[in-house]
Amino acid sequence: MAISASSVIGVNLTRVDTTALFPLGTIVNLNDGGQAMYVKATTSALSTYAAVSIDPNGKATMLTTTNAATSPRIGFAQTSVATSGYGWVNLGGTVLVNAAAQCAPSVPLFTTGTPGVLDDATVTAGYVFGAIVTTTISNATATTAVCQYPHVGRYGGGA
Repeated sequence: MAISASSVIGVNLTRVDTTALFPLGTIVNLNDGGQAMYVKATTSALSTYAAVSIDPNGKATMLTTTNAATSPRIGFAQTSVATSGYGWVNLGGTVLVNAAAQCAPSVPLFTTGTPGVLDDATVTAGYVFGAIVTTTISNATATTAVCQYPHVGRYGGGA
């Protein structure tokens, strides 16, 4: 797991807080070239390795096709954060992410109806730009992904 390479004092990427220790939206650089953002889990808990939707105020919820259009910025929870809790989600680098069964490597990823899970099945309005999984998985599970500034947009098709 990546560690903070920023000069922000007190950052622990696996710690979950019941009160905010940093301003929401605080971003730190990581030693794997990625970044992490301090967020608040709003409408539900954030599951470990879930893809999450982050609004402009630093509030996060589990990513689905339904909510993808309202908050296109995406992060990846590397630890569980309880509802109304505070914690760090990765915005880039090498992360673990929950992927659907048979998700193929190095192809476009898309949102799904399952909260926090990505897949390679095309969803026109749920294309996850800036993230790919690196291995084929047979069962729905967490897998390694490489991401940089991931966000949701419309898929135009093609290769």
